[in-house]
Amino acid sequence: MKKILTLFILGVGILFFPATGLAHENEELVFDLDSTTIRSESSYIDDSGETIELMIENISSGTRVGKGTYKVSKKSTGNWLVSYNVTVNSNKQFTAATNLNMTTYQGSITSSSLSSNSSRAICNFKHKIGTMTSNASVTTTISNGKLVVK
Repeated sequence: MKKILTLFILGVGILFFPATGLAHENEELVFDLDSTTIRSESSYIDDSGETIELMIENISSGTRVGKGTYKVSKKSTGNWLVSYNVTVNSNKQFTAATNLNMTTYQGSITSSSLSSNSSRAICNFKHKIGTMTSNASVTTTISNGKLVVK
């Protein structure tokens, strides 16, 4: 009887109290540098319930596939939008991260930085709403001929 009652309580608990803190399978966007795709997007819900939108767009015109400039964007719906450009050479390495653009829909950005090396570009920033400040980042890497945004 105890086993049945325990199983019943666990079953009801799972239905009414969904698990949080689990890894989201779409927390990154992968863009194949060898494809002819111009733009790719995805979204997911983060642990705080915010919708996060990721986008990569090839903004180079007339360049070889893979080599060129790509606009990377990450948006926390209702909070902020961050974008920057990454330039990729024919060896599929970053040569630059430029044109950082930050927009807030509520609160303010109190500090930010954009840095890069041959395999990673990262924007770190602090977003302040009222008295609460949170750290956030947009990271772009190159792995096996693919851009990956997190």
